[in-house]
Amino acid sequence: MSRMSLRHSALRRREFLGRKQLVEQVVSDIGRPGSNLLLVGAAGVGKTSLAVHSLEKLCSQTPGLQVMAFAATEATRRTPLAVFDSVFSEENHLDTQRPERVGEYIIQSCLDHLAGLEGRAGAKAGRLIIHIDDVPLLDQMSEAVLEYLLSRTDVRVILTCRSTPGPSGTLVRAWRDGTLRRIDVPELSLSETGEFAANILPDRAFAVETVEKLHQMTGGNALFLHELLRVLKTSEQLQMRQGLWVWAGELPAGTSLADILRVEIEQLSAEQRAAFEIVALCAPVPLDLLGRQVSLEALEALAESGLIRLSNNSANLGRIVSLTHPIFGEAMEGLLSPAQCRSHYLALYTAAMARYAQQAPQGVAPARPQAAVPQASGSQAAQYVWTGDISELLTVVGWALDAGTEVPMWLLAEAFGYGRMLTDYAFRIRTATLILRHAGAPATLRAQAFISRIEAQRFSNNPEAVSADAQRAQNTVVYLPDGEQRNALAADLATVLADAYVLQQGRWEDALKVLDWAEELLSSSKLPVQAAKIRLRASRGIHLSYGGNMLESARVQSETHMATRSTPHFLPLASTSIISLGQRGEAKQARALARTQMTHAVRSMSKYPLAAGEIIGAWCLSDMLTGNVREASFIYGLMNTAISRNPGHVQIRKTLVAFGQGLLASMNGEWPAAAQNLTLACAELEDFSGTGSEGMLLATLALAHAANGNHVASAQVRQQLLNRTTGESRLLELPSRYALLLAAMYAPNGGEEAEALALIELAGTFDFALMELRALHLLACCAGGGLTPEQLDRARGLARGMDAPLAAPLLASCEHIVAGGVPSRGDAARLLARRGLFVPATPLQILTPREQQLAFLLALGYSNSQITKKLVISKRTAETHAVKIYQKLNIKSRDDIAEALDELEATSRECQRKYDGAGSPLPA
Repeated sequence: MSRMSLRHSALRRREFLGRKQLVEQVVSDIGRPGSNLLLVGAAGVGKTSLAVHSLEKLCSQTPGLQVMAFAATEATRRTPLAVFDSVFSEENHLDTQRPERVGEYIIQSCLDHLAGLEGRAGAKAGRLIIHIDDVPLLDQMSEAVLEYLLSRTDVRVILTCRSTPGPSGTLVRAWRDGTLRRIDVPELSLSETGEFAANILPDRAFAVETVEKLHQMTGGNALFLHELLRVLKTSEQLQMRQGLWVWAGELPAGTSLADILRVEIEQLSAEQRAAFEIVALCAPVPLDLLGRQVSLEALEALAESGLIRLSNNSANLGRIVSLTHPIFGEAMEGLLSPAQCRSHYLALYTAAMARYAQQAPQGVAPARPQAAVPQASGSQAAQYVWTGDISELLTVVGWALDAGTEVPMWLLAEAFGYGRMLTDYAFRIRTATLILRHAGAPATLRAQAFISRIEAQRFSNNPEAVSADAQRAQNTVVYLPDGEQRNALAADLATVLADAYVLQQGRWEDALKVLDWAEELLSSSKLPVQAAKIRLRASRGIHLSYGGNMLESARVQSETHMATRSTPHFLPLASTSIISLGQRGEAKQARALARTQMTHAVRSMSKYPLAAGEIIGAWCLSDMLTGNVREASFIYGLMNTAISRNPGHVQIRKTLVAFGQGLLASMNGEWPAAAQNLTLACAELEDFSGTGSEGMLLATLALAHAANGNHVASAQVRQQLLNRTTGESRLLELPSRYALLLAAMYAPNGGEEAEALALIELAGTFDFALMELRALHLLACCAGGGLTPEQLDRARGLARGMDAPLAAPLLASCEHIVAGGVPSRGDAARLLARRGLFVPATPLQILTPREQQLAFLLALGYSNSQITKKLVISKRTAETHAVKIYQKLNIKSRDDIAEALDELEATSRECQRKYDGAGSPLPA
């Protein structure tokens, strides 16, 4: 298999040749340029072999195709990017948090590696297929890189995944969004078992009874069948009778694949067994890093048997040791006691330290600037440096942690210096904890360790641990000597703690208190603290708005923007400010701020990688709130295009795309599409956890279901909203409650008027003029007599004082209703409907929910083509519904619909009043 980096023994190479239809399907699916494939099945059914044989066939059909294979194991979870070790060179590939940078490096390294193996250059990315085995065993950083690889159109990816625990959220989203095709790999059928066995032992046919027995014994597990045939042939239980293989004996009851593998492992020589134990614990790992703990001869014997794989890394002339299948490592780990594992880790750590840690000459600084490291005192002071690759450094520290040995401070600090840029939060917590427990750790390093641990605990959703560390961390920073480093650490700690308090538990007051603490500490400094104060000020503006203190937040936003408008320092606060301006109705200011901050975000992508996506999202939401629906669609379209063309923004989840599409559809009154997209986003609700936007997502979905007439689903979503426990941003409280009120008006239960009044009061408290005008309009729609003269005057004053396009039609509709008009009729209703604000009329019992939707749209003057788009139905369905509406309303054309609906609504209101007087509400 010259084009591939996979190497298998002759016996294990033919595992999957029997499944021709599956091979053809995989070849067809992955053969299309830009396509990606996920093979899902139970452990041992042969997903890896299916991928290998399919790629072999595809390579034979496509000259110049390059395939690079990687295998994830339990060990790859311990070190970020360990699964890609075979293509990493000595170059520092962890100097960035951006997965797209790492992904680009991996792609180029794969091409260089394969070109070196083939002895040719000039390979192109468009001819590269990357195969990753057992993707659920990837670490978090590797999974982020995988998401980037899936978004590339010039590289194809084929993945294998066990059905238990199943695909990760990243793979589910990619599959749902169409960037990843899924093939479920079933167990072998009876006929496939016979075909499979004939390919393993091709010199004789198998008796029918033997095939049935093999199938029953293995349950269609391809790997089990393969190993069983090896055992049967070695033990001579397969006998030749009349030219056929016949299984004469029996295996002990309860024998499993793991049992057979353990027997095979126990039959290895002592040297091979020792080598396999180490490989099972830490593979994949560079051979050089194993030092003298592993015999090369033993490894080559294991590779010949097909248990492990040795692959060359042409980038640094090293060799990578890995397992051919993760289940081999699982079988080995089942044979090892914790004491044996710790012993192996300790030996590996000791050997690696002896090989890579060198004592530097006096006066020579370490090669890389790291966190402060304590030095020995006196003339014998020495400095140690790590001379290996950074991924190896993290691996060695991981071995030490697993061995339970004491790691020297200089090595801990070296690894800790790279820890905060990793998504391996468990590793960050462990290294930070060891530093904090070390008696000789300097105070500055201890402060950094607290900050890193608190941040990792926040992302690990452990608020109790955050609270436990908070006071100790603050005390550590307080006792640092006055200086630029202390001031920066104080701002860093306060920001991290405030985010953890707010986004996990909604503790707005505690967040502001910790920001007060940091500002007081900075005020006592004798050194310049402007940069740190700006950072704290931006964080204060965010959390004030999250906590509902909108007036104070507006003042902080204005002051911070004035002080930083020509720099990127306002970026953390930009999205909050844009959304606030939108709710006030200051559309022009919101758009101007979004444009200027977008420029800063693009220029500062390395420091603020999420800022661009946040600003675009806030920009779209602001335009939606103010009635710039067309502009919001345009801005959102730009973001969608940027995601598809520049997939480097892997932080912008696919669920965010669905959320945006759902909001746009709701603002256009396209309720079926809104419900579909918002349901998709809610399926991955944890993506929004800690952002404060979960409430708005659920509220808008409840509205979409209600508008579609699905009141049961709407009630279920509302209950889900009530059951939420994470902190909600009050910045989005008004839009969320507004959506819920609008949903309630589709099936009124008598509480709508009280909620509208509550929203008016809350909007006035927040000084959100546009949201107050929106609430006044809903009050006019649901109150029996419309607005009072004072309320109408208030609506007129609000409309005159803002530049939102939605203000004029809202006021016109209020005046129309006060004059006796129906909320869902007239020119004002048409203007609002064109901007996505469709206020439901009184439910009409003689019409179905779908017919009511269509009737109201016909009354507003929508054409059949517009209706079919909004309701996502065919033209014939729309015409059929229209005919039924004409019959039920006893009219002849759409010109009479508005008047007939007015009469029906008047009758419904009169019936409601009678029921109200009798104490029984009209059924919805």
